[in-house]
Amino acid sequence: MRSPDVSIIITNYNYGKFLARCVRSCLAQKNVNVEVIVVDDCSTDNSLKTLKAFKNDIKIIVSKENVGVAVAANMGIEAAKSQFVIRVDADDFVNADMCYIMSKYLISNHDAFCVSCDYFMVDEHENILERKYAEKNNISCGIMYRRDLLLEMGGYNPKMRHREEEELRKRLGEYYKIHHLKFPLYRYRM
Repeated sequence: MRSPDVSIIITNYNYGKFLARCVRSCLAQKNVNVEVIVVDDCSTDNSLKTLKAFKNDIKIIVSKENVGVAVAANMGIEAAKSQFVIRVDADDFVNADMCYIMSKYLISNHDAFCVSCDYFMVDEHENILERKYAEKNNISCGIMYRRDLLLEMGGYNPKMRHREEEELRKRLGEYYKIHHLKFPLYRYRM
């Protein structure tokens, strides 16, 4: 079996209600070989039961204690086998072309440490509420990184339970160039 082109890291804590939708959208990526890694951060809801239905198609990592999104994301990134990694929150979902478009961009732009994409804000019923431009309103997901460089830079700060992406951007500063695609490939649930 060939190694994946992109690793999708889903961090989850008690999002069992939305988790299956998220995983299905990640497994439905077109024109690219993906691995989906779900890191469950010690959920107390039905998340693990939901994940069992996908056990043959995804890698599941279960944290024995609630460690926060930064540590959970780092666990997934360290377990990834691909050149590129992208995080997806467990209550969100993605366009089927997301990984293909973003990985092709990184392949063609060697100076990019990562690339972000625009997103749609959606409600509980997946109705689009608003388009957001990630260049102005960035979020922590929907950003594809070069895995080796992210690990070299220390990944996410494990002390950050929230706002881990903001800390990463400040820490990296101008060291690596962050690129942006004006395609709304990510669906961010409110």
